[in-house]
Amino acid sequence: MTPVDLDAVLALQQRCYGVDFLEHRDAFAAKLAVTEGLDCCWMARREDGEPLAYAVSLPVCEATLPALDAPRCERPAHPTLLYVHDMAVAPEARSLGLASGLLAQLKERALALHLPQMSLVAVQGSVPYWQRQGFAEPAALAPALRAKLASFGADARFLLQSLR
Repeated sequence: MTPVDLDAVLALQQRCYGVDFLEHRDAFAAKLAVTEGLDCCWMARREDGEPLAYAVSLPVCEATLPALDAPRCERPAHPTLLYVHDMAVAPEARSLGLASGLLAQLKERALALHLPQMSLVAVQGSVPYWQRQGFAEPAALAPALRAKLASFGADARFLLQSLR
């Protein structure tokens, strides 16, 4: 994924998420900028180039995990996890295995970056899906992380997966 793909990302985001979870162009651009050279954001396309899915991930620490629609992101010197900020699959493509393929790529990337964990914020009732993928809620959350989690809504859940 490159900045040229932002219009397609925003269009796909609108098809997959409720209005409370839509992020602005500058929020996605900030995530792409902070991951430049790390190969952490991808798009899946049809042969004709039509976008079907995307994944946006960031190497972070809990302290640098961005809130929803954050206009700036920080790239820590020593990240501790790969944060899956967003993964969306077009409704008509949900039977194609794209989510599984993107998740496998994310895991490979986390391991290549020597990160021991992946994390994400589950929204829109997706906790059971992510639990089936091996993610679980931690026993406790730091206050700063709890505050950022609140930006995703009352039902949002922070989940972790150990890669070791």
